[in-house]
Amino acid sequence: MTRSNDRTIASIHCALATLSAIAWASPAIASDAVPRDGASAANLAATAPIEPARPGADDAAAHATTTAAPEVAPSSRYPRAVIARPLTLPAQLGMLGADTSANRDFSAMAGAPILGFGITDALEVQVPYAFATKELELKGTLNVDVGGMVLRGAAGGKLEAIARVRGGYNLLTETTTPLMIGVHVQYNLTDTLAVISGVPGSQQLRIALEDDATLGQPVDLSLPIGVGYQPASTLYLQLDTRLLQLDLHDSATVVLGADATPLTLTAVYNLLPALDLQAALATDLSNEPGDSLSFLVGARYYAGAL
Repeated sequence: MTRSNDRTIASIHCALATLSAIAWASPAIASDAVPRDGASAANLAATAPIEPARPGADDAAAHATTTAAPEVAPSSRYPRAVIARPLTLPAQLGMLGADTSANRDFSAMAGAPILGFGITDALEVQVPYAFATKELELKGTLNVDVGGMVLRGAAGGKLEAIARVRGGYNLLTETTTPLMIGVHVQYNLTDTLAVISGVPGSQQLRIALEDDATLGQPVDLSLPIGVGYQPASTLYLQLDTRLLQLDLHDSATVVLGADATPLTLTAVYNLLPALDLQAALATDLSNEPGDSLSFLVGARYYAGAL
């Protein structure tokens, strides 16, 4: 009887030991399992053992979350890199600038203040004024240039097109300036290289509204073209020429290389986010390039949210 009891007690002890081993092993098996048949990580986590909280664990987790996901600065509406800027001033952004230019021997000099304003993100107005400074004649030419968005972000974000119209009045001669109509286009080949045509003041279609010095009213269509290069975030270079000027009425047909080879090299340096400094050098390689040499220096200040 005693031996039978001993065997029973031993069996009970063995069963308890086996159950204990299974109980200790079950959490480990559950935590190492791979979700299958739609089982979620949340379901597996529910079967994992709960560890007691360690002092400062919540603070450490909060700190880890903060450092792991830093805040991203909002992108600029008008970047420092000229090649990345929209072709119209953003809404409520004002522009105040001034240029001074001269020919090779300073026999002709001019000043050119300019104002600009973004009415909306897709519509801007620029008001350039030009007058002679050699004789200090303040009467000059006042123009108004309006640009409205046609395309923006096309071709995978590389293409932008702005319709532009310019007209004005010469206060000195008391005559209207030619009406200029065109499309300002920029296609970014890369983040640093772009092809441009029709910048303000070089619209493709020119229509004279009054007789000029030859008693004609010239009308012509031209194809200006430029290449922009951004070697650094604050430095921009652009080389401009005119491939063709086609006579439509009382004008002349001019072909690049055969009749004229106008070249203008412009450099823009963004000294501050709201301040551009610029300089330009221009000549005609086909017609006495030394004598036709001219240069320009100027600045642009932007007022408003960049």
